[in-house]
Amino acid sequence: MERHRLKTYLINCDTLIMRLQASLKAIQPNIPLSKDKYKSLSDQELSFIDQMSFRFGKLQDSAGRLLRSLLILLGEDIEYAPFIDVLNRVEKRGIIENAEEWIVLRELRNLLTNEYSGDEEDIIRGINRLFGVSGRSCDIYSSIRSCIEKRGLAD
Repeated sequence: MERHRLKTYLINCDTLIMRLQASLKAIQPNIPLSKDKYKSLSDQELSFIDQMSFRFGKLQDSAGRLLRSLLILLGEDIEYAPFIDVLNRVEKRGIIENAEEWIVLRELRNLLTNEYSGDEEDIIRGINRLFGVSGRSCDIYSSIRSCIEKRGLAD
């Protein structure tokens, strides 16, 4: 059952990565975003920014579930453990390099999902910051995926 869950999370994360990377590529010419560039964005460009934000958040959620599932398969008793314990265990096992970095990315995800600021400067700063860290999220996921494949758990 848990192996099936892990495979499902991998497929989901792979799809999210593919779509996140497509949105990053689409908005890259506008980054760093300035106030003037922001005001001149087309509806399509704005939709790519929305997609980047949405996919980033979903990737954080799915990759978090993937890590929990991975640890369960590795024999860890963490099914009901707080997520910080999951992060500490995957860091200790060398699955991720830095639990603190993950926490920063998760906090950004939380900020984005709860941010309703109408301040244009805040929005522009958030978009630029999100663009900068989205690539790092892809890298972290890639490293998690490699770890799973090396252990033969993706088969």
